[in-house]
Amino acid sequence: VGNGESDHFCWQRAEDMTTPRTAYKLDSNSPGSDLAAETAAAMAAASIAFKPYDSRYSQLLLLHAQQ
Repeated sequence: VGNGESDHFCWQRAEDMTTPRTAYKLDSNSPGSDLAAETAAAMAAASIAFKPYDSRYSQLLLLHAQQ
């Protein structure tokens, strides 16, 4: 998870950015169940979309969504 304020402040290629790219994580000290649920839902939806074309990747997405 990044910082939307600083990430959207700079409109150039990622390779050319000089602003800090701070990352955050979700854990018991920094909860974010809403973000975790949205991410899981996106992975589950993507697994449905990829199933006819790449069943192996589809299964991987579903596995990570469940985790």
